[in-house]
Amino acid sequence: MTGWSTHQQCEAMLAWVRSEAGRDAAARLVRKYGLAEEPLDLVSITSEKINASLSRRTERIPSVYTNEDATRYAYRTMSNSAIDLGRRRRNESSALSSIAAIAPTTLGTEQTVISQVFIEELFSALHRVSNKGFQCPACNNKITYAAATEVLHFALIEGSDAVAGESWFDDVIYSVINRYESGMSRSTAAQRQRRSRCKKCVMQLLQASLNHIGESRG
Repeated sequence: MTGWSTHQQCEAMLAWVRSEAGRDAAARLVRKYGLAEEPLDLVSITSEKINASLSRRTERIPSVYTNEDATRYAYRTMSNSAIDLGRRRRNESSALSSIAAIAPTTLGTEQTVISQVFIEELFSALHRVSNKGFQCPACNNKITYAAATEVLHFALIEGSDAVAGESWFDDVIYSVINRYESGMSRSTAAQRQRRSRCKKCVMQLLQASLNHIGESRG
């Protein structure tokens, strides 16, 4: 087995990831890290990472000589992917809480005026950051900008009560993707993956806009 090529190593890893054992491992990791993704989503993400990693290599991985080695490498990739997803989910929850915190509260209060002014300032920052060439390869730039804008509109119009939790944010992403791409894929797993990728990009754009405001204020 010492003569395995990178292609053979990749095939051995993917064979395990897509096997019943790989799906079971994905299910355990989803439960362990409390992921919103389904086990098959994690299987798909891991497969993509392995394909991407091995396709860039010019030499085979020196530590992978047997099926057992391939399994260990693939599981490590799957575990790291689950950890990344869990970390991203925590960051997203924190960001959504921040959006809820700055959304207008009861009409007529001083806090409402302050919140509205800040969100309008965030609108301007969003536009400037986008015009400077903000890029997120995981999602179409038009969709990212449109979804981020819609998130702020929703927070401004509906107020803090409406933006509690995370489902509203997912609904915004779904509706924007559906509008721009004339309907999402019929595959439930593909829908979740696309929404997850675009959600990450929207978060990055909103964070970049917040950073822009901070830099402007000095």
